[in-house]
Amino acid sequence: MIVVWGSADDPPVGRVLEVLCDRDDDVAHIGGSDLEHLRFDVSLATGPRGWIEIRGRRVPLEQIDGMYLRPPQSAPGRARAASAALSSIAADAPFVVVNRPWAGRSNWSKPLQLRLIAEAGLAVPDTLVTSDPEAALGFLHRHDRVVYKSVSGVRSVVATIGASSPGRLDRLRPGAGPVQLQRWIDGTDVRVHVVGDQWFATRVESSAIDYRYAAIDGDEPEMSVMQIPDRLGAQLVALTATMGLLLAGIDLRVTGDGAWYCFEVNPSPGFTFYEEHTGQPIGEAIADALTRTPSR
Repeated sequence: MIVVWGSADDPPVGRVLEVLCDRDDDVAHIGGSDLEHLRFDVSLATGPRGWIEIRGRRVPLEQIDGMYLRPPQSAPGRARAASAALSSIAADAPFVVVNRPWAGRSNWSKPLQLRLIAEAGLAVPDTLVTSDPEAALGFLHRHDRVVYKSVSGVRSVVATIGASSPGRLDRLRPGAGPVQLQRWIDGTDVRVHVVGDQWFATRVESSAIDYRYAAIDGDEPEMSVMQIPDRLGAQLVALTATMGLLLAGIDLRVTGDGAWYCFEVNPSPGFTFYEEHTGQPIGEAIADALTRTPSR
């Protein structure tokens, strides 16, 4: 049995459910409204043991072969206890989990994640994390154009700042929360989805600084399947595994002279955005991973 936890209205969850159901796999879906009514008896003393009951169907944990997670960020009232129980099961269960809750912790800190990316042998742009306006202005003048980002895992719109108009850098204050600045890299955006030992690369052409929000400015990014070097693909697979992930969405940029830079790793990617534009079977690969039963 495969357990899918997340709202069916969330496109990645809906897609995984669709693929599994089309294959006639045994699937138990836990949507947001199910959490308040979820019954469970779980012991964590010697690894997860016990059962969960979803809409009247009692499922012994030993009958679960895989679990796909895209749960809500917060759960009110009684749903909080159910959410904690499911997260505890997913953290240490002997079956396949895409992805285990602890595996995404590097995304909580962009500087930490950049260090892991660099340790994997991938190039990262020159980076400064600071709340000092003088240090920030010095970094900007050294590189002429920089990217301005949050240091946390909270999704934000990426912006650029040029040396001729430093703008928001003047608002930085020592003791305040830091920001992350990176040297601007000219090139083409590439999103690579890693699923186990497979990779699916998408070239993204857009006039927007952050193509994820291009529609706000009336721009529609053009996406196409891209072949990346095998060595790079193997590095991305190894990086994903090092982070404890089975699924990752990795953002890169390739320059005109063929140099590759890696920016970040998303442990819960909205892969359907790319799948719909390119036809790449990412959802199928996730279903394959979930149904590949490991030795217990």
